[in-house]
Amino acid sequence: IKDCTQRVIITNGIVVSGGTEKKADILVENGRIVKTKANLLLGSLLRRAESELLDAEGCYVFPGFIDAFTRLGTEAFIPGETEPVCSPDNFESGTKAAIAGGTTSIINCAVQKKGQSLQDALDEQHASALNKSSCNYGFHIAVTSLGTAVQTDEEKAVENKEVKEEVDTQKDVQKAKQKKEQSPNPAEVLKEQMTKTVMRGVSSYAVYMTGENIQLSDHEIFEILNAAKEHKALICCHCENADMVKHFIEEQLENRKKRPSSHPVSRPPAVEAEAISRFLALAQMADIPVYILNVTAKQSLEQIKLAKKRGQNFFGGTCPHYLLLTDSSYRKGGFAGARFICNPPLRKKPDLKALQKELMRCKADSTPGTKDNAYIDLICSNHAVFDFAEQEKAAKKNFSKVAPGISGAQYRAALIFTAAHVGTEDESEKKELAPGFRLTPAQFSALMSENPAKIFGLYPGRGSLNRGAAADITVWDPSFSTVIDDNNNLHCGGYTPYEGIKIRGRAKYVLLNGKLCVKDGRVIEEHQGSYLFRKTGYPAFEQKT
Repeated sequence: IKDCTQRVIITNGIVVSGGTEKKADILVENGRIVKTKANLLLGSLLRRAESELLDAEGCYVFPGFIDAFTRLGTEAFIPGETEPVCSPDNFESGTKAAIAGGTTSIINCAVQKKGQSLQDALDEQHASALNKSSCNYGFHIAVTSLGTAVQTDEEKAVENKEVKEEVDTQKDVQKAKQKKEQSPNPAEVLKEQMTKTVMRGVSSYAVYMTGENIQLSDHEIFEILNAAKEHKALICCHCENADMVKHFIEEQLENRKKRPSSHPVSRPPAVEAEAISRFLALAQMADIPVYILNVTAKQSLEQIKLAKKRGQNFFGGTCPHYLLLTDSSYRKGGFAGARFICNPPLRKKPDLKALQKELMRCKADSTPGTKDNAYIDLICSNHAVFDFAEQEKAAKKNFSKVAPGISGAQYRAALIFTAAHVGTEDESEKKELAPGFRLTPAQFSALMSENPAKIFGLYPGRGSLNRGAAADITVWDPSFSTVIDDNNNLHCGGYTPYEGIKIRGRAKYVLLNGKLCVKDGRVIEEHQGSYLFRKTGYPAFEQKT
């Protein structure tokens, strides 16, 4: 009988998983990891026609990297403008860039449009990704309003006609009032919609404290936290004080300070730190763990430390640009600084140093989110790209007209691997990025793969090299080096803020669900990604009970 098993064998690599490093081989069969062991008996396996041998000599073998927050195909609403700015980067281009860089799974942000249900927002994202994604994908849903019942145009027309007719007499005015009182409670509608999307594999939702068309009040965020608590869903929050951001932007423009260099002045660290403190207070009152997006400043870490000391449970993340780029980037010649505009903005060197120092406290063999572990649990890209020619054009009006977003899906792993000088004591190539920043291979794996999987409901099926896990595997070659060049970008938009930076390491092989999709940094199989049905719950904290 012919053996129809699809088999891949990774040999001679340094397997990094679960806080340990060991020389071992990995056997993959039919998309799953069957065995991880030193010196596997390969002879009988290799004689079978379906076996594929991948030599990982001199390489690290990591669980496939997980990018826990991306914004492919996003729209940015600019104050004073009638139409949103749309990203040219979609699932086709963005996920190809991601998997080329070693990322096997992303969690993309699906923004609920005004008048749209959570289910509709999810459906729209599914349509964007289906048969187009080159890595596995899940979704956060960004909630932009409490659960307003969605009506068709016909229903709205009928209702408007009925209301007009009802108010013709005093008696019918009372009927209209009663009808309004009987309309669905927004909080209850939200809970119902969240129930339906949780059942479809969505375990996390995003809220924004600032942003045109997406900003929510504290009361609305508190209602969303309570709705999420019923499902043990995780709420991710972009934390900035919207009123103060508006004030500082107006102040800069009144003083004729319109160039990109005024962007970080309009969003100082205190704006972020205050909002983080307020969001954590809301989470404490709701008694629910949460996730803080984009921790960028030393002052924010101080607020996080206070909350951890009082025993609060939550997670936090940051991005490569907040670890490696400073606000001096906004002062580049002409309007070139527009390519670095993101929210929150890039910070100063002391902030970068504080974040790097915090990441070095990561305990790779410990559960993320616990108070004795690092206060930053993962590094995502928050990848969002807009056309650079349009960015420069907008910047000529003023910095607040530039759609905020930075690419990172393709180079996230290489940038951190290089900056933290993972796996080597050599300092010679390190000075350009982050002197003094150092991570072990096990810490790197935790921040890039294992912690995201544990926090966002994918572990142990992903983020692990244990027996039975999905064979999403990144074989990383540390000997490779190159200089980032805009001509090599796989995402759309025409630029990267990291152009000219020398990086070390690349994905030699990437397996997605057991299939070889990347070889020597080149994508050889596209559109192989599948939807990730994610579990709700807070495993980091539930293990205590």
